[in-house]
Amino acid sequence: MEFRMNNLALGMLAIGCMIGDAGVCGAEILSDSTAMLAGEGYNVYRIPGYKVSADGSVLIFAEGRPSGADPGAVGDIDIVLRRSTDNGETWEDLQLLHHDPGFDLSDPRAILDESTGAMHLMYTRWPTRNGQTGVPVGLGSDSANVFHMSSVDNGVTWTAPKNVTNDVKNPLWAAINTGPGLGIQLKYQDADPSRNGRMIVPAHHRPAAYHGVSLMSDDGGVSWRYGSGSTPNFTDEAEVIELTNGDLLWDGRQGSGGKRNRYVSHDGGETWGEAHGGDIEITRVDSGLVRYSAKRDGDARDMILFSGPLGSSVGDGNSRDNIGVWSSYDEGKTFINPIKIKSGSAAYSVIDKLQDGTIGLVYEIGHKTLQYVNFDLATLEGAQHTHGLSHYEGFGNEINGLRGGVGWSGSWLAPSGRGTVPIRLKSGDIGFNDADDVRVDVDGKHIYLSSNTMRRGLGEGRINLGEDGDTYVSLFVRHASTDGVDSASDEQLEVMLRDGDEDTVVSFGIGSGEKVFGKGIDGSVISGSDSIARDTDYLLLFKVDAGVAGDQVMVAMFDDLLDIPVDESLINWEVVGGVGFDSDALIENIAIEAGENSDWHLDGLRIGRSYDSVVFAVPEPASLSMLGLGGVAMLRRRK
Repeated sequence: MEFRMNNLALGMLAIGCMIGDAGVCGAEILSDSTAMLAGEGYNVYRIPGYKVSADGSVLIFAEGRPSGADPGAVGDIDIVLRRSTDNGETWEDLQLLHHDPGFDLSDPRAILDESTGAMHLMYTRWPTRNGQTGVPVGLGSDSANVFHMSSVDNGVTWTAPKNVTNDVKNPLWAAINTGPGLGIQLKYQDADPSRNGRMIVPAHHRPAAYHGVSLMSDDGGVSWRYGSGSTPNFTDEAEVIELTNGDLLWDGRQGSGGKRNRYVSHDGGETWGEAHGGDIEITRVDSGLVRYSAKRDGDARDMILFSGPLGSSVGDGNSRDNIGVWSSYDEGKTFINPIKIKSGSAAYSVIDKLQDGTIGLVYEIGHKTLQYVNFDLATLEGAQHTHGLSHYEGFGNEINGLRGGVGWSGSWLAPSGRGTVPIRLKSGDIGFNDADDVRVDVDGKHIYLSSNTMRRGLGEGRINLGEDGDTYVSLFVRHASTDGVDSASDEQLEVMLRDGDEDTVVSFGIGSGEKVFGKGIDGSVISGSDSIARDTDYLLLFKVDAGVAGDQVMVAMFDDLLDIPVDESLINWEVVGGVGFDSDALIENIAIEAGENSDWHLDGLRIGRSYDSVVFAVPEPASLSMLGLGGVAMLRRRK
């Protein structure tokens, strides 16, 4: 019995809104409240700082403005705070933390000292009529000054503001901005454990306009200083995250459209070195960044969250609309699966993890009101991250440049004159032979591939063939008759597992004449001509059996879901090569290549360490992907 890929997701589509498909469904919200409403106390609230205190209280800081104008315009700007003890359900009265006649106060950034429970706040002061592009260099009150205050009772009371400009500002700088957002405290500094406990505030200064610099304290906030080196290129409003290897990742607002500016520090934020290319298409805006979990802390996985507006048409990244959250499972190398949290206006945002494991997000509406949203991790994860899988999203997800397509989270790359560039996935009848383009079918859920190669790194899903154990790959394919031509040559589709030098170690696919093949050391075609039919869907299974005596490469295929065995032992594997094939390669990326005369329809690429993981996708506890591959019928067969 023939099956159709458009029907494979029957079960998953029934819960499509539950899995948070960006651009289709909003998130499931636990609480949604206005933290600071324009016109109540101040005409405008902007530039949020945010941090969860040691007792779990939610603290939101902001600039209380007389108008929408930035610092340097007419009228004093104050630093204000609202506090919630019930995860944002209700809010205490507004606190005025600092008012200074004749000055504008801006860019609040909060940092929690987890060793003492003290909350620290850094912010900047400007002469009321002379903002960041007009102040002179130096440390005087006519220039930009930095202030610090702290609280030891979770934000109920605060110390008097202290001017720390002489400690944290180079006298050759004019402007210095402390925020907004949140700061971090280091704890993974294995190379130099004395840096553990250091509090970091990512700031930026001019001249030059603008470069990032760390403001830091190594004594619990008693004293502060600035790092010895700035970011090598432009960046302003930023967040910083500590990676589990001890490096720091800087993510800052870019100077023009496109992707975020990122840099890495190997010395605890003292200096910032090479650029770390951003992969999120987003308008110029201040965004949020926070660590959710880390395996070295005993959590199940490494996870970093990023918040920002998805754009006017969700996923375009072209405007301050539709607040969303991305996730990274490879320590900031890629941020995937953008989930729309709320529709409508969305500008600056800050994100933090609450003590109960839920997530709090504060963002600007209309550049004047601050909204707070609390949601669960399941809102972000949906159908992802089944046991043994690397970043697989499941069926029914829309393919676009952010989600990656072919069932694989993250950006695929295509060759170009510059090396590789992110693929721009397009729908409809758009041509797809250009290096940057791959055509998507009209429902936006499958890719057509012809005369092109797409590739991506595996991140933490790297496969070590030198270890005993098996590696499995599955892929749904259809040889479509889109051009009406059945060519005798150059119709192949090849899926290649490559090492760090991008040399193919093993591969499998379908050759010209519809011959299914796999390649190892002595690869060979394993089927006769016309082994597959056009316009029919197939599940291709590929296995690398890494045995002690040697490795074997195996292939199987099915055109009927009901023919897929419940147990792998029932599969009649076709073996490619003998036990003489023995590889210790580290597979670091995967590529899919189509011949010039082919029209391949692709969906559902999976890589895993077990047969079940690439065929049945056994869900993790509490996962929303309970229906898995093939819907209810497949689950019944697994019982």
